[in-house]
Amino acid sequence: MADYSFDGKCLRNRSGQKMGEIDRTSVRAWNGARLGEIDRQNIRDARGKKVAEFDGKNVKDDMGNKITTIQEIQKTIEGEVGISLVAMWYFFVKK
Repeated sequence: MADYSFDGKCLRNRSGQKMGEIDRTSVRAWNGARLGEIDRQNIRDARGKKVAEFDGKNVKDDMGNKITTIQEIQKTIEGEVGISLVAMWYFFVKK
């Protein structure tokens, strides 16, 4: 069983506690603080710097180096595959 669940909007840990959410294109923490944003296939931090890119299969950092695959993310977070899932993984699980 995965440690986290993602319903397309909210990321929750195993006990059901809300960790973060997607608000249109913004990624926000449980307290409403803006951590980053989704820009098409790119993930940017709160200052607008590109930190990751998702090509549908692999997640790459800003230099183009492979960080992980979507299959590895799905082992940790249960939810629908997409850039939103990758953004939640990047800001809440990876860090």
